[in-house]
Amino acid sequence: MKMERELRVLLLTGDGLRHRYAASRLAQKTNLVGVVSEGKAAIIAAPDLLPQDDQHVIDQHLAERDTVERRLLRDMPHFPDTRLLEIAHGAINTPAVFAWAQAQAPDLIVLYGTSLVKPPLLDAYDGRIINLHLGLSPYYRGSGTNFWPLVYNEPECVGATIHLAVASVDAGAILAQLRPSAEVTDRAHELGTKTIMAGFDLMPYILSLYVRSKLKPQPQDLTQGRVCRRKDFNAAAVRRMWGNFTAGMMAEYLAEEKQRFQRYPIMQLPEGLA
Repeated sequence: MKMERELRVLLLTGDGLRHRYAASRLAQKTNLVGVVSEGKAAIIAAPDLLPQDDQHVIDQHLAERDTVERRLLRDMPHFPDTRLLEIAHGAINTPAVFAWAQAQAPDLIVLYGTSLVKPPLLDAYDGRIINLHLGLSPYYRGSGTNFWPLVYNEPECVGATIHLAVASVDAGAILAQLRPSAEVTDRAHELGTKTIMAGFDLMPYILSLYVRSKLKPQPQDLTQGRVCRRKDFNAAAVRRMWGNFTAGMMAEYLAEEKQRFQRYPIMQLPEGLA
């Protein structure tokens, strides 16, 4: 039976600070045998076509994210000392990446912040690819799933879902879920960054439990929840979210936490494993 530190883990992730942080946390508790770092996609498809006021809103939103991540995650200019394959956005399913992944002989593959993984990688590691989805699935699936709950005044749906990767987006059976510890002064990026930190604090333990058959993956009910699309992200949504914070969304949420959690139950670790 393999404990956390013995696990050979391959991480498929993005190329930002949050992705380097994730790799560093995995490297501390597992045998991180390699990292595939995929370049990022544009958040707005044609930013030059936006009105100036809208572009300013988008720029401010992203600048605030970068500031909060640097404050909470600290400066981390490089991935940890392991094999690194840097690829362009959308290249995650190429034969070259598949061959490179196989050469690292991982026990498990962790996904975080990449394009949708497809065969042959998905088939070759069936049941051994674990995705960290930023969002509480099935309530919010797709893209920006810790952003849209704040637009819809549902901060109780900010969190992370650790689940098996399957062909459909965010549809795999769930191993564990979590919500970040929230404070009344938190805004979008504090909540989001706290979720990343909590998710990768927990991830090595979840991997260890899973390979020792201590966790039973729970199928999702995909008849409920929202599917969020990248194309729907715009300045109007950001303004609406900012307005929710200004109107006291966090104070209201924290005062009603228990009831809100009951409305959106999540899969927590069984007693004795938590």
